[in-house]
Amino acid sequence: MRVTEGMRYSQVLSNLASITSQHAEASQQASTGIRVGKPSDDPIAAAELARLRASSSQTSAHLSTIDVVRGDAELTESTLSDASDIFVRLKEIALQAANGNLNAEERRTMGVEVSGMKDALLTLGNARGTRGYLFAGSQVTTPAFDQNGVFQGDDVAQVVPIGNSTPTAVSTSGQDAFVVAGGRDVFADLESLATALASNDETAIRGAIDAVDASHAQLVNARARSGLILSKLDASQSVLSSLDTQQQKRAQEAGAADPFESYTRVTALGQTLDRAIAVSRQLLDTGSGNRF
Repeated sequence: MRVTEGMRYSQVLSNLASITSQHAEASQQASTGIRVGKPSDDPIAAAELARLRASSSQTSAHLSTIDVVRGDAELTESTLSDASDIFVRLKEIALQAANGNLNAEERRTMGVEVSGMKDALLTLGNARGTRGYLFAGSQVTTPAFDQNGVFQGDDVAQVVPIGNSTPTAVSTSGQDAFVVAGGRDVFADLESLATALASNDETAIRGAIDAVDASHAQLVNARARSGLILSKLDASQSVLSSLDTQQQKRAQEAGAADPFESYTRVTALGQTLDRAIAVSRQLLDTGSGNRF
């Protein structure tokens, strides 16, 4: 008889512990809104959650990469804009100096201004971003140009993964923008105008006008290419941001608890737990009386 009572007590306590555990779990789901906290809660949903979280992590990494490279891309575009503005001013000087009414001293004064512009152009060509020299290709630790305007970098594009099937180029070629590989050596064209002004060579000054125009067009085209890079980054960021939102929503839906269902389950289990406690007390009280 004692063995039977012991088994009864064990069963009562086991049932009570099970219902208590279920009620605690349901209460947690109701309060947190999370249905899948561990794989055993729902293996299929847990696997889907793991996949979505991995995809979301990768998407976030691509978005972070875009944030990092965007600054350099924007700096590149503005630098090329400043460089092209220099050649707008050079064109104005060349046209003014080509006027036959100017004397040698006036042209030499203009030549001094043009020579100063070369230093400004070199500074722009050697602009630095967060990842190194903007126009040096893959040689980001080396200035793109020496003091004479000779290119020291290479034409290897800097590429980063931003969610496309292949890495995306995010740098603008310094060769194409500033030196003869792009059609004109903009430093040489500026220097030629400065020399013509210093020597009061009216014929050379007139001849420099077309060269200045060509260099200006080259820089404008390079700026347009850098603008396309920015547009591509913007488009990729928009797509990735939308994807990230969708992934987070799907992950929330996959692991979320239905509020009405959770409340109903907590209420039902709470009532079941109350009844189980009452029954357990009766059984335990009865058993205790029998022993005495």
